[in-house]
Amino acid sequence: MNSLFSGIGIQPLDFFQISTMFVLTMLVFFTVKNKRHFWLNYLLLSIFALQCLVIALFHDGLRVKLFAALMLISVLTVEGVVTKRRRLEERGT
Repeated sequence: MNSLFSGIGIQPLDFFQISTMFVLTMLVFFTVKNKRHFWLNYLLLSIFALQCLVIALFHDGLRVKLFAALMLISVLTVEGVVTKRRRLEERGT
């Protein structure tokens, strides 16, 4: 398993940690439709952002920092675009 990630330069634990939180954050964002339970999305997004910032600040290696930053940017972009489209659809109807 380590030989798979050693060529990339990312430790397997870092990869799985970031990927798991990314998938969990996206899963909650797209499945929670009730505004009453939307606080869970904000909680997971905050935890994911904090996790990525800690990795970007305190881990060694540029590749893991770049991976964390790209995953965070993609989460923020997807959630921003989808939220904007949902609001436009609510106003339009």
